[in-house]
Amino acid sequence: MAQADIDRIAAALLDARRRGVQIPPPGATPGNVEEVYAIQDKVAATAGAPDGWKVGAKTPTATPTCAPLLARHVVPGPASFESRSMHMLGVEAEVAFRFGRSLPAAASAPDAATVLDAVASAHVVMEVVDTRLRDWKSLDPFWPLADNGMNKALVVGPAFEGWRSLDYDRQPVKLLVNGKAIVERAGGNTGGSPLRLLTWLAGHVVISRGGLRAGQIVTTGSWVGLQFVEPRAEVVAQFPGLGETTLSFTA
Repeated sequence: MAQADIDRIAAALLDARRRGVQIPPPGATPGNVEEVYAIQDKVAATAGAPDGWKVGAKTPTATPTCAPLLARHVVPGPASFESRSMHMLGVEAEVAFRFGRSLPAAASAPDAATVLDAVASAHVVMEVVDTRLRDWKSLDPFWPLADNGMNKALVVGPAFEGWRSLDYDRQPVKLLVNGKAIVERAGGNTGGSPLRLLTWLAGHVVISRGGLRAGQIVTTGSWVGLQFVEPRAEVVAQFPGLGETTLSFTA
């Protein structure tokens, strides 16, 4: 894919985001994940320095994929969003890590100990999911990934302790909508340990995306899948023993 094609796709996605509309794929489907990331980088460069990153994987051994969290798209909980400003009201309960020390661009990835030592805090978060792409379910998966992984916002809840030694496979999670639990389980992150995903993301960004800076946050994939709710919903993501964060969708 030529740079002109990447620029054109990124411009169309940005325009759709600004106008609050959905569009069909604005060009040929990216041929590989590197082209997808080039589109993401062009969008992020125009929108401003990213607030952080999202990362996930389909299995505990699969290579993860990622996307920037665009500038001004990370907010503290509780938070509220206008339903009419969105095309779908998607939510995911996640665990995220905020960096207290920068990991600058380098030719090789930092080891796991270096990555974890750079983390200042771990948080319960909820991702708000929306897309600029029409009929996204029928598209090649590269398209939703190019659309910043369909991120609308990340709602950050309280920090919790013991994140290095937590048994993530046994950690309970509950997603409540209007007071009713619609998902309740132990574990549930398809990518396995969030620390594996965090370490991969840090290495990828350090080598290929300009490095991580202090203050950025990395969210590490849904524990409850992608759940859709209706306008006026009050949503709570609970990680018992760790904390919770909340959001609401107004009419």
